Amino acid sequence: MDIKRFYVNADDITDNVVTILGDEFWHLTKVLRYKTGYQIIVCNNQDGKDYLCKITLIDKDYAQAIVQDIVDNECKTKVNVTLFQALPKGDKADLIVQKAVELGVQDIYFFNSSFVSEAKFNLDRLNKINVEACKQCGRSRKSNIYGLFDFKEILDLFHNFDKVIICYENEKINSIKKELCDFNGESIAIIIGSEGGFSDNEVSLCKNYGAKSVTLGNRIMRCETASIVTCGIVMYELGEMNR
Repeated sequence: MDIKRFYVNADDITDNVVTILGDEFWHLTKVLRYKTGYQIIVCNNQDGKDYLCKITLIDKDYAQAIVQDIVDNECKTKVNVTLFQALPKGDKADLIVQKAVELGVQDIYFFNSSFVSEAKFNLDRLNKINVEACKQCGRSRKSNIYGLFDFKEILDLFHNFDKVIICYENEKINSIKKELCDFNGESIAIIIGSEGGFSDNEVSLCKNYGAKSVTLGNRIMRCETASIVTCGIVMYELGEMNR
């Protein structure tokens, strides 16, 4: 049987005993219907470790498991990659979060821009998708989802990164490969527009704050495609697709 992964707070692990509460307790008992004696993997979202455990107690609103072994989790990327995503229409944000998390993106910021036409933003739903995606790909640390920000608010965050790239349909020459060919920093930010892309003024502002515009080729992609493709290219260029 596949060993399932559960997330707890660091202070829920005491003296080799793990306490599982809240949504994770519900998932363990009501969805998976796990019993005492079952093997599970527990992560505390901080130390990058997998705690290999056996369930020893299931009570009314919590479960406990004994830690049998602790191993390093190998999913963390060497470079911290952050996605700044202009809010797309409908449920496209769900797909973007799911795939960005699977690809190893650590932080995802949603923001408004000139051509954003969506008003609904459900952070709770996106965080649930985040947890599901982390379990799918075996991460010990969950991604962080933030929003909803104004466009000018994200500009002030660019100084936190060693490299910032913005995908722009009117960029004809500069590529992601060129921008990352000699990169040796610790953090990268990716900026993706909504369905309408960015205004020329917004791109100019991003450049004034240190962003480099890059092309994704001659074909105009949907915003969700652009996000997934760009995250994938960045991870490939950083060597994250290698064993």
